[in-house]
Amino acid sequence: MNGIESCVRCGVPLMVSSGHRWEGNGVITLAMSPRNRMVFYESENIDNLFGGIKELLGIPIEHMVIESRRRETRRYMERIYSGSLREASEKTREGMRDGNLPLDSAEELRIAEAARELNVNVNNIGRAYGYGDISLGEGWETGEHYPWRTQIIRHPYSLPLYAADMLGSVEAVEGRDLRVEYEEIGEGTYRVTSFPGSHPIELTERLQRQKYDFKPGDIQYERCPLCGIPEEVYRCRWDLDAGTITDLESGRRMAIFGPGSLDAILGDLEAELGEAIPEAVISAQKHYIKEHMKEESWKKDALSFRRLIASRGLGNLNRFEGDRKSLEVTLENACLHLLMVGTTQAMVEIVYGTEDLACEWELADDGDLRIRISL
Repeated sequence: MNGIESCVRCGVPLMVSSGHRWEGNGVITLAMSPRNRMVFYESENIDNLFGGIKELLGIPIEHMVIESRRRETRRYMERIYSGSLREASEKTREGMRDGNLPLDSAEELRIAEAARELNVNVNNIGRAYGYGDISLGEGWETGEHYPWRTQIIRHPYSLPLYAADMLGSVEAVEGRDLRVEYEEIGEGTYRVTSFPGSHPIELTERLQRQKYDFKPGDIQYERCPLCGIPEEVYRCRWDLDAGTITDLESGRRMAIFGPGSLDAILGDLEAELGEAIPEAVISAQKHYIKEHMKEESWKKDALSFRRLIASRGLGNLNRFEGDRKSLEVTLENACLHLLMVGTTQAMVEIVYGTEDLACEWELADDGDLRIRISL
């Protein structure tokens, strides 16, 4: 049993409903840190996107992905750890001498149990967020030094993002910089291990975390009467043993994560390589959407489409107007804007049964994403 408590009415993990706020402005915020946002997003195309960028550049980008994402995770995990858990982790490090876990006293046993509980709690957060089937590393059984530094994950939502999530979590526990490696040990199963080490110096100052200024909004949700989760969210199926979230309408896998890391990665690549990057990202997203989504998925009225986008935490759709010549969309509080441009273009091409429509877009300083599709 995973020990994760869920709402008895809708089945959504309580740590999700209590730890996040689905706001009326299309933003999902952290309850303990309202300036920080999350998204509830289709995760199946994340690694495909990274692979497409890698192919375009001809160089690996995993280290950039991990460096950007682990920062966000470390900040988040440092916020949710209580003082007692941090103290327990510090005492655990002190209690592990000579590379062993000598359980020769009641105090050492208490420290080890507290650290193991902390490790399980972190893994449960990942399961509730849809990151995959996460289990403890073998170090807990063999008495290794720092046994929490190794995890086993089956079917991760994104391999480099999970490695970064695990790295950021361990860094938050230990209060130090580490590095991470992963290896496949079975079909879809990976051993992820962190080690002492520094981050790539050239990325430390260059990748900057995206800041968002949120505008107010008036989006209304039908919510679970017990936990308050929007209907668009609790209609999904949480399999907490497998660590997956499935949108039952589309059949696609979902995950909860911070959009700032993806925006930072794509922004950094654009700064390095220019206009080729956003166009490549938009094109890759458009082709993914057209390949995996059905036409009937988009045959919704504007209000339903607005709520769908907002329930994903992608922003507030306040304009969706078209005529025989064009469609114009404005999305306030936008994030993952390149993916949203590609998604919108794909949506229009699916509905109209056409290819390669002209698309113009602009991300304004106030956070508004404006898209115009010529028909």
